[in-house]
Amino acid sequence: MMVGDPGSEPFNRQRSRDVLADLVGAETVGEHTPRLPEGRRGARAAAVQALYESDMTGHPASSTAQRLADEAGLSSGHRTLAADIVEHVERQRGALDRRIERLATRYPAEQIAAVDRIVLRVALAEMAVRPDRPKGVIINEAVEIAKLFGSEASGRFVNGVLGALLR
Repeated sequence: MMVGDPGSEPFNRQRSRDVLADLVGAETVGEHTPRLPEGRRGARAAAVQALYESDMTGHPASSTAQRLADEAGLSSGHRTLAADIVEHVERQRGALDRRIERLATRYPAEQIAAVDRIVLRVALAEMAVRPDRPKGVIINEAVEIAKLFGSEASGRFVNGVLGALLR
């Protein structure tokens, strides 16, 4: 069977990634790297990616968020949102992690998958820096971002943790 044959394994795996990318409003850039979506979701995704890169490499998240937002062509308002979220997470990381531990009582923050923990931090930070936005909308967006960057279970996990805020 040829690699490009529709019945081949590589073809089917790529097709399933493309369907997932379509569902969350992203385009596949590399084998596993989705292009940032537009609008507020793009700002949130830029914040998640920047904070993840910062955690893994020690690079400053603020400059990375700006670079990602620029590359994605986000509007100045959405760039500001990404910057505000990143700044809040960097200033309040300890407080955000303690809040996550209170919401996810079975999991100490350091045991939560890195992407899931960062998505949770970003959602909580957005609630703090944009209190005028409905929490339900921020939670739904966090679930979609978790599905975009996390594991198969990430969306459900993030939904369960943040859903505790609405109870």
